[in-house]
Amino acid sequence: MNSLSAETTSPVKICHLFMSREFGGLEKHVVELSGWQAAHTGAQVFVIAHPRYRKHFTDNVSFIPVNTDLSRRNPLLYLSLLRACRQYDFDLMHGHGGKAAAVQKWLHRFTRCAPVITRHNIVHPKDSLAAGFPQRIAVSRKAVAVSALDWTIIPNGTHPPQSGQPRPQAMEADKRAVLAVARLVPAKGIDLLLQAWASVAPAGAILYLVGDGPDRGALEAQATALGVDDSVRFIGFSTEVSRWMQAAEFMVVSSHKEGAPYTVVEALLCGCPVISTDVGSNAELLPSAYVAGETSAEAIATLLDRALADPVALRDAFEPVFQYATEHLNVAAMARATWAVYRQALGRELPLARG
Repeated sequence: MNSLSAETTSPVKICHLFMSREFGGLEKHVVELSGWQAAHTGAQVFVIAHPRYRKHFTDNVSFIPVNTDLSRRNPLLYLSLLRACRQYDFDLMHGHGGKAAAVQKWLHRFTRCAPVITRHNIVHPKDSLAAGFPQRIAVSRKAVAVSALDWTIIPNGTHPPQSGQPRPQAMEADKRAVLAVARLVPAKGIDLLLQAWASVAPAGAILYLVGDGPDRGALEAQATALGVDDSVRFIGFSTEVSRWMQAAEFMVVSSHKEGAPYTVVEALLCGCPVISTDVGSNAELLPSAYVAGETSAEAIATLLDRALADPVALRDAFEPVFQYATEHLNVAAMARATWAVYRQALGRELPLARG
C-alpha cells in the first residue's frame, strides 16, 4: 500500500525542479527518483520542467510544464514558477542543477516550501549560492571537492537490468569485446581512446563504440588513419546498451569531464568491469588500479594493456564493486537516502510505505 502513516492528515507535496535543454544524467536522475517516490510513498510528487520532458514521466507523477528555457533574468520565468508554487502549495521543493538552485533561492522568499538542492556535476555555482540551502545533496564527493560546505553524498542509482540477455548480433563471437558507451563529442575523449587502442594494438579484440554524435565522421577518419579501422566498430545509437555491457569483457571511459556517469553505474549493475579516466565519481567506485592518473592516450593505453593482459585479475578486483553496486547503486537506495534528507528539511517524520 503506497501511503504514509495515518498520523499524517494530508500527503506531503514534493516538487522537483530542473531547467535542462538535453536529456542526460541529471534528467534521468529526476525521472527515476520522482517515479520511485510516487510509487513507494504517500507523497504527491510533482515535477516542474520544460514541456519537452513530459513524455519521460510516469502517470503517477504530476507534471507541470513551464518554459524553463527563459533566461533566469526574465521575470516571466519567476512569475510562472511562483504561480505554480502558490497554486499547488508544495511542502518541499527539490532543485536540480545550478539554474534551478538560483531560481529556487529567489522563490524561497515568497513561498513556504522547504528547499533542497542536488549538485550533479563540478561545473556548478560557487558556495555563495549553495550556502543559502540548509539541505544540500551531491551525487559524488568530487562534485563538492572544493566546497567548504557540508553536503550529503548520495550516489546515482538506477534500475538493475534484466539478467541473461542475449549477446548483440553485431558482436563477433570469436573476438574479445571491449566496449565504450558515449556520445561522440569532444568531452568524451574518444579520440584519446582510439590513440590508446592503436598503441596497444590487441590481437583478437574488437573495440565497440556504442553511441552517436557530431564527431562520428572525424573519429571514423581517425580510426582509419591510425590503422585500427579493422578492430574498431562504430555501432551508433542503441536502445540495448545493457546487452552490450553484459557481453563485453570490460568497458572504457575516456572522458575529460563527467558528473556521476550513469553508464558506469549501469555497467557495474550488468557485471561489466570499467576502466576509466579520473572523472566524476569513478575514482570513488572503481579499483584504483583501473583508474588513470591523467587524461591522456598513454594513461588509457596503460589501463587497456593491464585489463587485457589479465582478465582474471580484472574480474577478481571488481567482484566487491559489483556487490556494492547491487546493494547501493539502485533507485531504492538513492531514493531512501534522499527521503532522509527530506525528513531533515521538513523537521518531521515521513514514513515510507513498504515495498
